[in-house]
Amino acid sequence: MSSNMFEVTGESVLVLYGSHVTGTPASSLMVISETPLGDAARNALEKSAASLEFGSAPLALVVAEADEGKLGAEDVRTIVEGLDPVALVAVDAFAAELLSGAYRAPVSLDAPNRLLGRTAVVFEDFEGLMGTSDGKQRAWALLKKLR
Repeated sequence: MSSNMFEVTGESVLVLYGSHVTGTPASSLMVISETPLGDAARNALEKSAASLEFGSAPLALVVAEADEGKLGAEDVRTIVEGLDPVALVAVDAFAAELLSGAYRAPVSLDAPNRLLGRTAVVFEDFEGLMGTSDGKQRAWALLKKLR
């Protein structure tokens, strides 16, 4: 059992939402998507997190739709606040809606946002951007706003 109360909270969130969340209580960048990310998108996010110096185990991945059902806005808020990442990335319009509902604040698509002191980069379709080199450059330019 962990002696750090923040780790205990994070571990509890991982147990409660285990089918929807992968990562550790120490993950500093949270990525939220409606469905699991493809390899190209996940690899791009992992490389970006490393380039932006988010730590040794930077990514916590939250997938809204799992076998047990779909997460709602309050679930997402519980996960974000329980794991307490430094920054957030919403990779699709559904994830953007969840964050907007979770924090009762509008978010702008394909733009940086602020949600309770956290920088959040919100994409309409991150995976779609991975299909072209121009799209990859646009995604990287936006991800750099997480610094």
